[in-house]
Amino acid sequence: MTRSSSALGLAATIGVGLGSRRFPVGVHVWDESLGDALYTVMVYFAVALARPGLRPTAIGAIALAISIAVEAFQLTGIPSRLPRILQIALGTTFAWHDVACYAMGAIVTTLAHRAVRGRNA
Repeated sequence: MTRSSSALGLAATIGVGLGSRRFPVGVHVWDESLGDALYTVMVYFAVALARPGLRPTAIGAIALAISIAVEAFQLTGIPSRLPRILQIALGTTFAWHDVACYAMGAIVTTLAHRAVRGRNA
C-alpha cells in the first residue's frame, strides 16, 4: 500500500467514522458498531502509512493489538481523567462489543488489502 493511498484511506475512514457518530440513523450497526470497527481501520491505515512495506496480515495484527490495548487502557480509569478530546479519542468505558468490532475491522480490512494487493501485484 502506498503512502498516498494509506493517507487517503485514513482520511476517508475518519470522515465516515465521525459521520456515523454525528449523524445517527437509529440503526445499531451504523450508530455504534461501524464507528468501533472503523477505529481499527483507522489504526490500520496509520500503521500502513508509517510502515508501507509491511504485509497486510502484519498491519492487521498490529492494528488489532493497538486497538485492544487502548480498550484495555480504559479499565485503568485514567482516560476518564484526561482532557475531553483524549476521552473522545481513547474512550472511557471498556466493552467487549468494541473488541469484537475491532476484530471485524481488522479482519475485513486485512482481507480487502490482500485482495487489492494480489490484484495489483
